[in-house]
Amino acid sequence: MLLSYPQGIVPVYHPSGDIRQAQLKDGVASGYGTSLFSGTPVKFTTDGTLIATGTGADVMSGIFAGCQFTTAQRRVILPYWPASQTYDAGSMIAFYQPIDTQAIYEGETAATVAATVVGEAINLDDTSQGSIYTGQSTQQLSATTGATPGLFIIVGLAEYPNNAWGDPYVRLRLRIGSPQGPVA
Repeated sequence: MLLSYPQGIVPVYHPSGDIRQAQLKDGVASGYGTSLFSGTPVKFTTDGTLIATGTGADVMSGIFAGCQFTTAQRRVILPYWPASQTYDAGSMIAFYQPIDTQAIYEGETAATVAATVVGEAINLDDTSQGSIYTGQSTQQLSATTGATPGLFIIVGLAEYPNNAWGDPYVRLRLRIGSPQGPVA
């Protein structure tokens, strides 16, 4: 059995060999009240800043990958966004991996899934959460598959020792898509 150490959604492969990272000036609103951890799925809000993606089949723009900002004339570089943090105007840069339909991602399920779920859709199980010590997300995927619409399509089992279908927690390989039109 794989030990349960969920890491949110992690980009692990791209056919070009390059998993791209983007940066966004003032990418998280000063005072935004939800922590964003590395591996947290994020989306753009109406003011152009990033916020946590909700559970289910919420829209997703990328995977949060850390930030830097100045507060009280002190530069801070973190692998996560601390909830309700404020910063000096114009000093914030958020890093994220934009969603790419050719990329392969990994995520851990909240409960057992069987090998028969390959090709089915799956969504997030919980909201943004993680460790302020490591900055890493602990979000998981739902164990319920066949979601319509779905954020991700299951393409297989992540290749780790002791990771097997039917285990209580399974690391899956994923693609962005929906069951009506999986990405080729």
